[in-house]
Amino acid sequence: MYGFFHLSPSPFSLQPSACLFHLSPVTFHLFIMIIPIFLPHLGCIDRCIYCNQGYITNVLDDDIRSTIKHSLKVNKDAFEIGLYGGNMFNVDPSLLRTLFNYFEPYKERIANFRISTKPVPLKEETSWILRANNVSVIELGMPTFNNDILKELNRQHTVDEFLTTFHALKNEGFSVAIQVMVGLPEESWSDVITTANNIVQLNPFYIRIYPLVVIADTPLETMYNNGVFVPIPFDEALDRAVFIYLTALKHNVKTVKIGLTDNEIIKDKVVAGHYHPAFGYLVRSQAFYLGVKTLIDKHALKGDVIVHLNNRDIPHLIGQRRVNIERFQKAGITITWQKEDIDEGNFIIQSSLSRVSGNIFNALSELAQNT
Repeated sequence: MYGFFHLSPSPFSLQPSACLFHLSPVTFHLFIMIIPIFLPHLGCIDRCIYCNQGYITNVLDDDIRSTIKHSLKVNKDAFEIGLYGGNMFNVDPSLLRTLFNYFEPYKERIANFRISTKPVPLKEETSWILRANNVSVIELGMPTFNNDILKELNRQHTVDEFLTTFHALKNEGFSVAIQVMVGLPEESWSDVITTANNIVQLNPFYIRIYPLVVIADTPLETMYNNGVFVPIPFDEALDRAVFIYLTALKHNVKTVKIGLTDNEIIKDKVVAGHYHPAFGYLVRSQAFYLGVKTLIDKHALKGDVIVHLNNRDIPHLIGQRRVNIERFQKAGITITWQKEDIDEGNFIIQSSLSRVSGNIFNALSELAQNT
């Protein structure tokens, strides 16, 4: 969804022209190493209002072949290549072929490719090139399913165009993921629910959830400085991300990333918005807090309460700097916990009068009150 570098007319030379953020240096999926190659702003003609074309992060102006060679210095028999940034669908087919040819010396070790891109324009020739070069996963940037907001963001595509591309790619055998956002201009809870419902209906391979961040020297910053765009409160953005995350999870759609981390954004250029280096943890912690709170409120529990839970969920119950424990304390509830052999996301609440079971999906009823 986001741009990173610009490929100048000189064959695949990297120029420091676009960056909102980038993915972490090395990630893992299904026990296969994913090595990202960053192609910021590749194929982008118009920039989104939140995208800054002037800043880059930890990447030198270099020939892309050198970048590939450097990135692939790993001692692994097989790995996956992630081509991230820009709009791969808008790259000239001949240039796209050249790009994949640069990986020819490593083809014996490359299990497959994945790319991120805008959903338009999908050309038959481009699709053929991607299939021929073993691209298996395509991430489509789709911040919202509201056409008016898409236009405001200068995305240059509609909901129908996205849906056409999504279904066409799935029919061609690609695994299709979606990148969505929260906290957008003019966004309402109705829009958030629509996004979540579309995720459920489309059943993507996975999703990423990003909060909107105002970066310096962007059209969005101008809107912010002029009072045209006022970010929603941080807690509100958190709740909207929680709703999408839980709705997807409830329907077995995995979320592989929530929020931006320190190595994915130039913090000095953040003007406003909903940046937090641990945004994903905050979302999961808020989901757990709301799930527990919903049951406590339902059964009118007070005083000492023991939460039985999976060991991995203890940090989610406690919250950052014990914020969840303190929120319960202010409501007259003293929370302690006990590790149990129980699935993550599930819990048992025990008081002197009752013992009830629940899970993080109980939070959805609490969040529904915001709609």
